[in-house]
Amino acid sequence: MLSSLPGSMIDFDQAIEEGKLTLVGEFEGQTEVNEYALVILAMNLDCWLSMEAEGPRFLLYAEPAFKVAIVEEFRLYEEEQMQPSQRASETPLHQSGVELLLLWTVLLMVAFMAQTESMVAKYCNSSEGVFGSGEWYRCFTALFLHADVGHLLGNVLIGGIFCVFVARTFGPVRGWISILASGTLGNLMTSWLHFPEGFKSLGASTATFGALGLLVGGSALLAYRSRSARKIGGFALPFIAGAILLGWFGSGGGDAASKVDVLAHVMGFCAGALIGLVLARNPPASKDGGRVSV
Repeated sequence: MLSSLPGSMIDFDQAIEEGKLTLVGEFEGQTEVNEYALVILAMNLDCWLSMEAEGPRFLLYAEPAFKVAIVEEFRLYEEEQMQPSQRASETPLHQSGVELLLLWTVLLMVAFMAQTESMVAKYCNSSEGVFGSGEWYRCFTALFLHADVGHLLGNVLIGGIFCVFVARTFGPVRGWISILASGTLGNLMTSWLHFPEGFKSLGASTATFGALGLLVGGSALLAYRSRSARKIGGFALPFIAGAILLGWFGSGGGDAASKVDVLAHVMGFCAGALIGLVLARNPPASKDGGRVSV
């Protein structure tokens, strides 16, 4: 209920005196008081509006039992209203890094056209090669090798979208270094989990899922810092997208004979999420020497 009670001021004053209503806000303008009244109504609570001749001032009342919750909701509403003007300086949107994406695509295509069986055997990810022979470079070089054209195109076309999102969020250079680091660490963890059993894998999909993890990790920290359910979408959307992508081609369709390396996808995602948390926790310095939020 929202009422100014112009003809019932005796009952209204009596309710205040008896403690049935309490003041939750004082405002100078009609527009402002209406905004905060809507905040209370959005909480599915009643409120009452009174106008004093002096000023004039607009007083907003509600039931005493809900005062603490209403005041807290007012605070959250004020913070939310301030954010649009702060985004330009606190959460800058970086360049998309399309040039780096094109370079990445060219490198993958050149590597695919040049790869031979001996090259694959030497540079693919291998549990025995990495932990048995100390060939750590395999975790990185395996990202540039692919089994066939479909494998290559899937990583370039679908994975490229999320890589651009990462570049826009963390910056082109930081973003792409983090993507490659996520893929490399994902391969390393996968080989470690398989060792001493023989295991080999190749493909950029570990880095693709690392990009998804980066988005989720950064968004999760933002949601935690805001302490608001309004920010949960930033965490949920990349996670849902990752689940859909994993279900599409990341899990191999449940085929027992599938060669899709599900564990590498999961490890790449986990590595990316951890790196995303670190990047969001330590944003780059702004031009004026301060820090900017991610």
